[in-house]
Amino acid sequence: MYIRKKDKQLFEELDVNLTLPGNWNKFIFDIKKTHNLIIKMSSNEFYCTNCKSIFIKSNLKVSDYYVCPKCKQELIIRNKTLKQCEFKDNLGLLQRYKDYYILRHFEMVTYYNNGKFDTYVCEYGRQIFDNEFSKLYEIINDHIVCNIGGTYIRHGESVLDSNWHYFSSYWKRLGDTLIYYPYNLKSLFNDTKWQYSQLWVLARKEKYFNLEYLLKFYRSSIELLIKLKLYRLALNPKTFDIAGNFESRFGIDKSYLKYMQKHNIDVQELDVLKYSKIKDIRILKFFSGYNLDDLKPYNIDLRKLKKFTNIEQTNFYEYVDYLNMSRELRYDMKSKKVLYPTNIQNAHDKIQKLYRVNKDKKMNKKIAKIYKQLSVNIYQNKKFIIFPAKSIDSLIDESNQQSNCVQSYAEKYAERKCDIYFMRLVNEKNKSLVTVEVRKNKVVQQRAKMNNRTTKEQQRFLKLWENKILNKV
Repeated sequence: MYIRKKDKQLFEELDVNLTLPGNWNKFIFDIKKTHNLIIKMSSNEFYCTNCKSIFIKSNLKVSDYYVCPKCKQELIIRNKTLKQCEFKDNLGLLQRYKDYYILRHFEMVTYYNNGKFDTYVCEYGRQIFDNEFSKLYEIINDHIVCNIGGTYIRHGESVLDSNWHYFSSYWKRLGDTLIYYPYNLKSLFNDTKWQYSQLWVLARKEKYFNLEYLLKFYRSSIELLIKLKLYRLALNPKTFDIAGNFESRFGIDKSYLKYMQKHNIDVQELDVLKYSKIKDIRILKFFSGYNLDDLKPYNIDLRKLKKFTNIEQTNFYEYVDYLNMSRELRYDMKSKKVLYPTNIQNAHDKIQKLYRVNKDKKMNKKIAKIYKQLSVNIYQNKKFIIFPAKSIDSLIDESNQQSNCVQSYAEKYAERKCDIYFMRLVNEKNKSLVTVEVRKNKVVQQRAKMNNRTTKEQQRFLKLWENKILNKV
């Protein structure tokens, strides 16, 4: 793509004039604290690599996160046998140059190797925005390397010695969510439409967010949410851009505000809180992301659901399906045994069999009635005979013999959305020959075995039957 001479000059000016702010090292140091581990030394003894302290605690599991009781840093737990691991974070530094906003992208990586930590920070990309925060350019430098294994950032060389290149599809697109340097944002937004946004507060409170999105689609709810100390909710301002009182905006009364602030809940956790009204962060986190609207007809208690069942995301919709089938079968939907089965998969499979039997009974009654009505259309000549499907079993048998999907038409047939007939040889009435679908007294499908076309002789018979019997021409 052609780059204007003016823009090339701008890129060169940025290399010369952009410097790192005074608090940059403090910013890096604070993030580096999170690039640490809690080492499990024995069953109940743990060592924090951040504050170099040992503490005793039972029931902590490897790969879980835990807050060190001394330095208050939340870190991942690893076994003492761990030899190597790495931490990565993407950082954002927003700066002003002339009439542009420059968003500089850095990768911070820490390598852990046999008890030693080494940290590197590398700038690899820049985005250039206008005064309205519309993106003008994305540029990258030689620190981004692409090969057959993907895209990665090469650390260890001075960024200012590198050549910057215009962004192209060959390179990985610069990420949207970053850890933002917070100390200059207030001064950057002074005398702009974002001067009351409080985004500099958000940058200190939230590790990752999409500043470009919040600036480009700015609304006053951002300021309100940050002032209410609901920082994670501020990341989704459109959701709360509603006029009215606290309850109309959040779907829950204001008595829950302190609890929401204490746990800094996000949108999905708020959905759980609105459904359950339970002030238990473990419940909110566990059911975050579940579509709880499906449970509303049954007034499910989430604490009981978590305690008595093996519910998890993978079987949630089986559980909803189980509840729906239970209701159709007229089970007692207030019974604890019905609402909270110990093994959801087993309960679902068991009731599904009963449900199918019950549904098939009802459907068979309908089909038997339809068969009686359609029997007046039975017709034969010296070679062929045609008659309506008599039951679900007859549809299944036809599917098996013909290798087609007519058995899936059972419900449509039972509801008279179509009529199904079987065409056979007069001397072989039990052997499938042609499956026929009729709508509004017209043959719309006629298929031989394996969905093959019918013969001209078979077509003539069906046309004669359609005219003479169905339409009485």
